[in-house]
Amino acid sequence: MKSKLFIFVVILIVGSWLMTSCQPTATPTATAAPTKCTGDDCLWTKVTREAVAAAIDREAIVDRVFEGRNTPAYGMVPPDYPAGSEPFKDKYGTRNLPLAIQLLTSAGYTKTNPLVVDLWYPPDHYGTTTVDVMQVVKEQLEETGLMTVNLKTQAWAQYIGESVPQGKLDFNILGWFPDFADPETWLTPFSSCNQSPDQGVFYCNQHMDDLLAQARTESDQTKRINLYKEIGTYYAEEVPTLPLFWEPEYITTRVGVEGVTIGSTFEFNYNVIHFAAGYQPASGKTDTLIIGTTDQLDSLDPADAYATADWELMKNTGVSLMSYPAGQANLIPGAAKDFPTVSADGKTYTFTLRSGILYADGTPLKAADYVRAWQRLSTLNGQVASLFTNYIDSVEAPDDVTVVFHLKDAYGFFPALMATAPMVPGNPKLFPTDKLVPFPATFDSIGPYQMMSFKENEQIVLAANPNYFGADKPLIPNVIIKYYSTPELMSQAVEKGEIDIAWRILGAVEATRLSSISSVVVTKINAPTLRYLVFNCEWAKGQ
Repeated sequence: MKSKLFIFVVILIVGSWLMTSCQPTATPTATAAPTKCTGDDCLWTKVTREAVAAAIDREAIVDRVFEGRNTPAYGMVPPDYPAGSEPFKDKYGTRNLPLAIQLLTSAGYTKTNPLVVDLWYPPDHYGTTTVDVMQVVKEQLEETGLMTVNLKTQAWAQYIGESVPQGKLDFNILGWFPDFADPETWLTPFSSCNQSPDQGVFYCNQHMDDLLAQARTESDQTKRINLYKEIGTYYAEEVPTLPLFWEPEYITTRVGVEGVTIGSTFEFNYNVIHFAAGYQPASGKTDTLIIGTTDQLDSLDPADAYATADWELMKNTGVSLMSYPAGQANLIPGAAKDFPTVSADGKTYTFTLRSGILYADGTPLKAADYVRAWQRLSTLNGQVASLFTNYIDSVEAPDDVTVVFHLKDAYGFFPALMATAPMVPGNPKLFPTDKLVPFPATFDSIGPYQMMSFKENEQIVLAANPNYFGADKPLIPNVIIKYYSTPELMSQAVEKGEIDIAWRILGAVEATRLSSISSVVVTKINAPTLRYLVFNCEWAKGQ
């Protein structure tokens, strides 16, 4: 962790995932509010979570479904982080079926009275092999002879927008890429009392919270790494979530589309893309780029947006206080004109804004916009709120160009938090102080593009922001983002020249197929995502 002087080298591991095959019958979505459990009424106790951890064989999942393309995950923190370790392998080995059976038996489950769970997943969002992964997980858990697993599906929009955060699923799968570059972002969101409800985990343990608080404020790097390793060991004992595997991301471009750079921070900057001489764009016009995606928006309100697609669009239409050069991982000033100054106790960060920044409609950016953004984050209870309320105590603007953040404690990773999408200022004309606006008709901020229109499940149209302050103005002034229902349809579109780029979520199966086609270039992004199982720790038995 760096402090005071920041050229923050980020090791982000990011992404989204891939999965296929015959799909189980979809079931009605869960709509009724779940009943919260207490003590023995809980479906997921420490013992039942440990049993699932012991029964899972990640090596088999990776071999059977991905033919070795993915990497088994035995911890929540990436192995190439300084604090990375494999605590789940240390405790459970690659698999310990006898231990799983012993634990379930001790919890009172038998062959005639098994532990019955519904395992939920979105059938299309994560790619073409989702159902295969779920089927292998089901088989492995049922090999205990003491569990019955019912596979159930739900469309992504409801899955991530309602069912997961509202605790309507008992057992489900999700993917994660880090919010900022620190072990903190791989552990606290899932295991702290404050943030775990946002991920549908609802885990709360005071000892875990105490360890996390101690680690995030420790200034000695060696001690901090050791604390996170200690947390990893405790995490494997408690199993708030269960890491499964790390999965790479792929992007496919037509030959002649140049300047695509996605670094380990996983930021995809549209403004630096250009066409080679003689290239025939999919739109038929050299001033328009078409990007294909299967990854739908969940919200564009800066106080609410927390999905990968949300943040990508917000970063292309806005600029956070801190930023990254295209394709690079070193932290640089964004809307701030320099790195922040920091108080001696590390609890106060002061940013000075660049002069003359305008929103796309000509409204001047002011420091008060960040105070307003904080007020919305801390009062409207958007999906992303706890990411900031966990660390920030208050925000003030002494004048039009000075923003002061008062933190709850000293956090050396705070500048990286200021590079996240919620630090993209939303035009006050679009986002009122008293309510969230997930889908404004347009999105007007201070970045290289502005959103001109949005048609759900169809397309987004972007145009160059005439007031953009940066030197890296868009090389292609218009961008159309087209939505596809499956990776197969999207890969066919880029192969046929109907789109210039096929992006998230393409998946390894389609990426492998496209690799043999001469008209396209397939690039593996060195920023894999974590796939993990979620236990709803407030789910009552029998509901």
